[in-house]
This record gives sequence, C-alpha cells and structure tokens, in this order.
Amino acid sequence: MDEVGKKLRSARIEKGYTLDDLQQITKIQKRYLIAIEEGNFDQLPGDFYVRAFIKQYAETVGLDSHELLSDYRDTIPETQPQEYAENSIENKKRTLHDETNSFGYWLRNNTGKIIIGVVIVIVVASLYFFAVRAAKQRKAQIPDNSSALTSSIKSQSSSQKSSTSKKDSSSSKSSSQSSSSSSKKATLKVTESGTNAFTITGLSTTETNQLTIGASSSSAWVQVTFPNDSSSSWQSVLTAGGSHQLTIPAGTTSFTLQSGNTPATTLKVNDLTVSLPTGTSVVQTFTFTVAADESSSSVSQ
Repeated sequence: MDEVGKKLRSARIEKGYTLDDLQQITKIQKRYLIAIEEGNFDQLPGDFYVRAFIKQYAETVGLDSHELLSDYRDTIPETQPQEYAENSIENKKRTLHDETNSFGYWLRNNTGKIIIGVVIVIVVASLYFFAVRAAKQRKAQIPDNSSALTSSIKSQSSSQKSSTSKKDSSSSKSSSQSSSSSSKKATLKVTESGTNAFTITGLSTTETNQLTIGASSSSAWVQVTFPNDSSSSWQSVLTAGGSHQLTIPAGTTSFTLQSGNTPATTLKVNDLTVSLPTGTSVVQTFTFTVAADESSSSVSQ
C-alpha cells in the first residue's frame, strides 16, 4: 500500500468512516477511493483528478491537504505538463484555421465550382438573348387592337386586386393564429432554487430536449444521472474543447450532474446556457428539478 494511501486510510478509520460513508460525503466513487488507498493512481481518470481527489479525501478526514500534497509530491503525479500546452487542441486548430483561410487553398478547393458557375452564366445569357430576339419578332407580327388589349388589362387588374385582397385576409388570419399559438408556448427557464440546486421550467413536452455538456479551458470528469431512466445516464472525461450531447428522457422529473472540474464545465439545456458555480475545482453535485409545464397542460385542456 502506498504511504499516501496508508496515511489517508488511517485518518479515515480514526474518524470512524467506512468507504461507503466517504463516497456519500465526497461524491467520489468507491472504486477511486480504494485505488487512492492502495496507491493505484493509474486507475483514476487522469493526473488532475489524482490530486483533486486526494485533496478532497484529506480535507474530509481532517488532514491538511496542502501539507499532504507537498510531503508526497514525488509520489503524487503532477498535473498537465508544459508539452501539453504547446501541442494543445487550441494551437492545432489555430494552425489549421490559418492554412484553410489562404486564397490559394480556397482556389484549389473551388476550381470546379468556378468553372460550373461560368458555364451557367454563359448559358443564361444565351437564353436571354434568344428570348429577347423572339419577343421582338412576335411583336412585329401582332396586329394593333388597342381597345381589346385595354379591356383585357383592366379585367386582369381587377382580378389581381381581388386575389390580393383574399391573400391579405388569409395571411392576417394565419398570422393571428400563429401569434396565439406562440403566446401559449412556454418559455424555457433555469433558475437557482438552493445551494447547487436548479429548477427547469418551460421544458418542451412535444419536442426532444437535449443536454449539452462541455469542457472549456481544461479537461473535466462529468457524470449525469437520470433516476427514472438509468440506461440514459452517462459519465466520461471530456478533453478541453470537447462536448457531449444527451437526450433528456421523456417524463424526467429530476436529474443530477457531477463535475470534477466545475470552472471548466459548461452546460446547456436545449439552446439555453446554464451558469454553474465556479468557486472550487473539487467534485461537486448539482441537482436539477423539472417543473410541470402548466401552460402546456392548460392548452391541452
């Protein structure tokens, strides 16, 4: 057993905590707690989480986390090395962006489209020329019958006015119906209802609802749990700039989100961005309650 793990295990036993108790308090999975006590750091999601989990473990059992990390810095893995920053996804994306924005690159990839466009312009110009020429020839052959033509124009004008009036009336009715329907549609809102607790209102009952979880500036371990549909639950480590989309199961009344790096974790409910508290980088649990859509209920009645 590793020296760090021995010290943490002794402090836990002295506090009278079992591994299940510690899992409940810290929200760190039991298998990760066992790996820390046995010194099997390679079983954790990454080097960042080794230090984060050990820090949270130590503070929970009454040890000085900073002193512990300092005393065993040769044993505990360091976080992301400098080489990671130099070869980061952001740098590679920037290089690719510069290459693909050059005029030569654009010209090479659009030569076929340019040729097709020139051919289309030539064909359209030719058709226009022959159409104008044919129209002039027909005009020369048509006899002068101005009175009949004037009567026909007046008749067409009257018919067009009547048709326009009917279309305007129909458009007005359609616009009114659309406005009425739109007013009945609930507005999606996510509001804080307590510490690390949120309430979602206006969630659509007729369309598919999505959760989009992302990692902004650095990697983050994230877990989403749906109590009423465990098959839809998900957990993973997102790299910086990565994201994952989940479908909220129909009939969901609540779900939880756990993050091991809240400052770098982003969340969207459909297209609405949810601001998560960013005060600490230890594992945090957020509870979301889905409120009943009263407006949709009243409409169906």
